[in-house]
Amino acid sequence: MEEKEFERLLKIARLKLSEREAARIKKDIDEVVRYFDKITRFDASDEPAYQPIHVPTKFRKDRVSRFDDVEMLKSGSKLHNGYIVGPKL
Repeated sequence: MEEKEFERLLKIARLKLSEREAARIKKDIDEVVRYFDKITRFDASDEPAYQPIHVPTKFRKDRVSRFDDVEMLKSGSKLHNGYIVGPKL
C-alpha cells in the first residue's frame, strides 16, 4: 500500500496514530493485501467444487398428524386468529 493511500485510509477512519503504530498497522495491511493477491492468483480450475465423495441425500417422508394437546400449547403461547405466534427470525 502506498503512503498516500495509507494516509487517506487513516483520514477516512479518523485515526491519529503515532509513527510506530502507523508503521505496524501499515505492515499488517500490506500483509493482508499480499494474502488476497495470492488468493486471487490461485488457479482452482482443476479442483472439484463439490463433495468428491458421493453422499446420498436422505429424504424423509412428511407425515401430517393431529396434535391433541392444544390446551398445553395455548397456555404458554401467544395466539393470533387461532394460530400460535412463533418468534420472529
